[in-house]
Amino acid sequence: QVWCSIPDRFQIDTMARGSVAERDLQTKTKLAVESYFSETYVEAREKFRWSAAALGAELDVRLEVLKVKEPDYTIDVAVVKGSSSGGLAVHSSGVHGIEGFAGSAIQTAAMHEMLCSGIRPEVTTVFVHAINPFGMAHHRRWNENNVDLNRNALTEEGFKEVLDRDPNIAGYEDFEDLMIAKSAPSKWFVYVGVWFKTIYFIARYGMRHLKRAMVTSTYHHQQGIFFGGRELQPSHHLLGAFLSKNFGDVPSSEVVWIDVHTGLGPKGKDVLLVNKDGKASVVQAFPGGEVQCGDDADSSQGSQAAGYELVRGSIKSHYGRFFKGGASATGRSAALIATQEFGTLPGILMARAMVIENRGYHFDADNRDYWSTYTRDCFYVRESAWKASILERGSTVFHQMLKLGATRAGMSATAPKPAA
Repeated sequence: QVWCSIPDRFQIDTMARGSVAERDLQTKTKLAVESYFSETYVEAREKFRWSAAALGAELDVRLEVLKVKEPDYTIDVAVVKGSSSGGLAVHSSGVHGIEGFAGSAIQTAAMHEMLCSGIRPEVTTVFVHAINPFGMAHHRRWNENNVDLNRNALTEEGFKEVLDRDPNIAGYEDFEDLMIAKSAPSKWFVYVGVWFKTIYFIARYGMRHLKRAMVTSTYHHQQGIFFGGRELQPSHHLLGAFLSKNFGDVPSSEVVWIDVHTGLGPKGKDVLLVNKDGKASVVQAFPGGEVQCGDDADSSQGSQAAGYELVRGSIKSHYGRFFKGGASATGRSAALIATQEFGTLPGILMARAMVIENRGYHFDADNRDYWSTYTRDCFYVRESAWKASILERGSTVFHQMLKLGATRAGMSATAPKPAA
């Protein structure tokens, strides 16, 4: 086990925030929903580490800390060894920083539930906490370099492709005046100007065109929202190396992965987003949940998946390459990686929040904490009913993932061997 100290500048009084103490996560008693949620990145990380340490006293658990940025921004990885020799289930949070509080709560609750039940999962389970620790700590969707990590997971060839294609392939340049930070947000802009610009653009181009332009991202404007970067970011380097070193011998066909996000859709309702070639498996393995395909150009306008057909560099399309068998010639992997997306507020409010926070971050550094409250309040709904739905559906999907992982491992083990 590897543990990191927390610098004074990040110290918080977790008890003053109504948090649970370390001893509570060591007890074999289910806690109240609020107990698994946190107000800060450090508090969330402490709870994650406490849960992993407590579970480690009962089961075979290893915690590794991947330092992304000084002084103490880390990806924490807890590995719970399964009772069988095959299969791998991965649960990740915080790719989009501020969205990580929901996934973190699900992870902490899942490990605490394992402690309470004393039941080891059949497949080895990997919890990846806060892939974008800087964004989570500062309530941003983007990382320390203003990069969207869910557009940055690309190979060298992938970066060449997105940098060579038309910068306006999805219409990002049409909305340049809205998307790219050029000055600090004035009071007039926050309450009036941003609405005038947004309404004008929607009237001219349509809401779907605006969403499609945003989510497809830019690889050319470093101060724009949804900037995908021009090179692979440290978080992806570190996590890829960790997976390759520790699980590179696991067949990709035995891997199932759930990556938790918040934002799109009705408040508290979740949807599973998956590539088209994995939809049938997800529909069968995750009953009770809605499944949509982001790479389907025919997705209905009102769906969470609408407008994503030109997106590159997502988690779903990248991490399968680090397991045995890697990616095929078409770039596809046999690993099944899906996004669990929980709704928060209407899309137009999220767009406004991202635009305002991004301008404040770049041009009003003294007040970054204030500007970050816009994205915090849009992507982390601190309401009891919302939190309850996060844990309920998060737990259901987590257990379905474990079951699917065991099934895929069994199918792989019994698959006929090719003739010599």
